Amino acid sequence: MINIVKLANGNVAIYDSTSGDFINSLSPDIVEIECNVNGSVKVVQDNGSVEYIDPTNVANTEVVPAAPIAFSGTCADLAQLLSSDFFFVVSGGGATPTLTQVLTAGDSAGSLDITDLNLLDFDTATTSTAGAGQMAWNDTLGTMNLGLKGGSVISNLGQHLHARVVNKTTPLVNLTKAGYEVVIVAGATGQRLSVKLAKADNDANSAGTLGIVAENIAGNQEGFICSVGQLTNINTTGSLQGETWNDGDSLYLSPTVFGGVTNVKPSAPFHEVRIGYVEYAHAVNGKIYVKIDNGYELDELHNVAITTPLNGNYLEYNGTVWVNQGLVYTIELIAALTVDFYAPYNMKINTISNILNSPTTTIQDDNVAYTLTNTIAAGSKITVTVNTAAVVNLNITKA
Repeated sequence: MINIVKLANGNVAIYDSTSGDFINSLSPDIVEIECNVNGSVKVVQDNGSVEYIDPTNVANTEVVPAAPIAFSGTCADLAQLLSSDFFFVVSGGGATPTLTQVLTAGDSAGSLDITDLNLLDFDTATTSTAGAGQMAWNDTLGTMNLGLKGGSVISNLGQHLHARVVNKTTPLVNLTKAGYEVVIVAGATGQRLSVKLAKADNDANSAGTLGIVAENIAGNQEGFICSVGQLTNINTTGSLQGETWNDGDSLYLSPTVFGGVTNVKPSAPFHEVRIGYVEYAHAVNGKIYVKIDNGYELDELHNVAITTPLNGNYLEYNGTVWVNQGLVYTIELIAALTVDFYAPYNMKINTISNILNSPTTTIQDDNVAYTLTNTIAAGSKITVTVNTAAVVNLNITKA
């Protein structure tokens, strides 16, 4: 067991609590005090030397000339004590407050509330990792790592966009980071978006594509998905998909597998939803840069208005927007007579209208009376007869 004593000269001495023998001395020039992963307190001096103090071995602490105080706290308690009473004493204003007193607002919970902070300086050479609720510099990416809730997802500040969602797949399955499934919005649960597996086979299964699973999410549980940014430590060789992926490949939502990803660009009528790009093709340490880009339907464009589209429709600009129209076949007859023409493809005559004389009009399909909206086979002879000179419009669509 040891005693930790702050001497009058500002140095901190460590003694054997039984024999009183001197063990070690720490100068007041401390650059870092933190809890180590093994539960000890790590104390780093400006000369680079490091001391590890096990809080279970500390019997007493003492700031000379005060009397020793028995210690039985945790690593966090010892780190706080060393930071506030042993190494960081701030003077000014005629008093000598501790660092804790300077930084603490003194709320009822006793939490540390830092105010009026001009600069927070992180160690850019650190090898520390960020756990849940922690931040650490990531020199490789040139930004801060922020540990998200649960501790299994790291958000790189300024480079990631994550969303916390609820797994509402149907049927209910566990979502996994290793599978990096693609999910789509499926409503909301508990004031969070619900998600299910996406698929590029139609608009309903792809239009709300939100992101890729970034951690394991059990059924009916919350977890994080990534909509923008790097997804790491996954198999990006394409072997999971029966494909071969290379660095720089574009990735798309699969039109055949729910939640699947492919490097084969889907063709219509399948939907093109770009998921991202292969940053590093590797079986274990692979990386995907996620950037969801959902393709558009023609009738989703802001200057196109489509109503009940039919086979053979075309787009026509009406002065305001583009609208769908069927083919209008106009016949001008200068007297009561019959006109023949041949169907260029399977087609239907949906309506008859005219702009002159309102004639009585009959239509035959290969000399048989024709009923509007029935299919006329390609090559059939269409006979139009009117009882007076007229202009007749036949509104035609492909069958």
